[in-house]
Amino acid sequence: MSKNLAAKIKKEFQRLNWFVIGTFFLAIVVMLGVFYAVYTFIMNGDLVDWLPGLAIAVFTLIVVLVIVYALVDRYADKVQATTTQLVGTELHQLRAANNRAKSLQSMASVMRATLSFERVVEEALDVCSLAIEEMGIPRQSLVGAVFLFNGDDLIPVATRRFTPVDIEKQLYGKRGIVGAALTQAEPVTTDHPRQDPELRQFVAFHNCLTAACIPLRAGFQIFGAIVIGSDTAVKFDKEHFELFNAVADQAVIALQNAQLYQRLEAEKQRIIEADEEARKELARDLHDGPTQTIAAIAMRINFIRSLLSRDPEQALGELEKVEELAKQTSKEIRGMLFTLRPLVLETQGLAAAVETVIARIKETDGLNIRLVGGDKGELLNEQAQSVVFSIVEEALGNARKYSKATQIQVRFWQEDNLFVALVQDNGVGFDVQAVNHDYSSRGSLGMVNMRERADRIDGSLRLDSTPGHGTSVTLVVPLDKHGSHIKA
Repeated sequence: MSKNLAAKIKKEFQRLNWFVIGTFFLAIVVMLGVFYAVYTFIMNGDLVDWLPGLAIAVFTLIVVLVIVYALVDRYADKVQATTTQLVGTELHQLRAANNRAKSLQSMASVMRATLSFERVVEEALDVCSLAIEEMGIPRQSLVGAVFLFNGDDLIPVATRRFTPVDIEKQLYGKRGIVGAALTQAEPVTTDHPRQDPELRQFVAFHNCLTAACIPLRAGFQIFGAIVIGSDTAVKFDKEHFELFNAVADQAVIALQNAQLYQRLEAEKQRIIEADEEARKELARDLHDGPTQTIAAIAMRINFIRSLLSRDPEQALGELEKVEELAKQTSKEIRGMLFTLRPLVLETQGLAAAVETVIARIKETDGLNIRLVGGDKGELLNEQAQSVVFSIVEEALGNARKYSKATQIQVRFWQEDNLFVALVQDNGVGFDVQAVNHDYSSRGSLGMVNMRERADRIDGSLRLDSTPGHGTSVTLVVPLDKHGSHIKA
């Protein structure tokens, strides 16, 4: 395209030169006519008189013609060279921009086609290599890696030309260009990567003359960094940094999507496990409770049948025992149904549902339990009441089973724009850290389940306990998000 444009410019200037020549020849002819008219008709002079003047004028015009022609020709070469250079530069920039757009589109396509963050960060390194390639440096010169935070350290998850030893190493992100990029949340470059306090530990960067670090961030959250280098000295400009930032933004979106997917999968698995655990617990309760009782009722009825003919009075006594067993079984089944779906919560609210649980525990275990501030439950919407009820029921169940308490208090109150629920007992207490570690390692129900439920309503759960001094479970729920004036 540049050659065609140069040829066209040259052709136009050739036309201009012919136009100049034609104009000068026309000027000579006009001048001849003027000289002839002036000297012949006006001044009545002889031909010999005006020929020297005419010769001088013609010579002067020819000299001017030659100068103008030379200037036009020289200017044509200059314009042609300048235009070709400018067009070449613009074409190079357009091709580079087109390549960047195609690469970012390819990266976006990868994001749409997969939830694998590994594939996306590999594509990110490919796009970053364009910044090296645009400067006439082979793509193979690129050295780089995508580092993600694993706790407080940065570990490489995708690499280019890293040795096996380099892959096992990690960054701390405190010093050098990595520390500066993470602190400033902007790309940072260095011309001495071998001397960088953190990059110098990687063999891959020892031969690099230029390196850049691009932070992976979303808002104020930093996920990691992309570090690239070249064994040829390069100078990154504003457009390169814009490309790096675009790549980083795409990579962060992919990371967030992957993390969201992983959390959804983990939550799905947790729900499946919780459902399975609930089924097993229900099966155990049915087997140890109503099933055994119904079997005992069946045996007694069979025994009563044999007594009806020979000892009616004893049969009557046995019938009374069967009646008592049937009432107890009915009570147990109602308790299980309440646990599965507390209808009183839906119809009468949080306080009535908690009172029902308290009454059931009092009846079965004889514990001294009381509810204070039950009317404060009306501050919450239906969804929040359901979650608070589940947490309170779990806390009461734990206290009943493990605390050996004689007194338990459930208390609701409002503090500023917060709803607070407290379940406190005077039992034996326990080591909170040991229990939390055990629950997190098992990933089962209990405290972990209570905290997850609290998270669903943007609440916070605190467990306080000391061996020999009882236990308290405190739940705090923001009313601006889950108050009764807000739909669940």
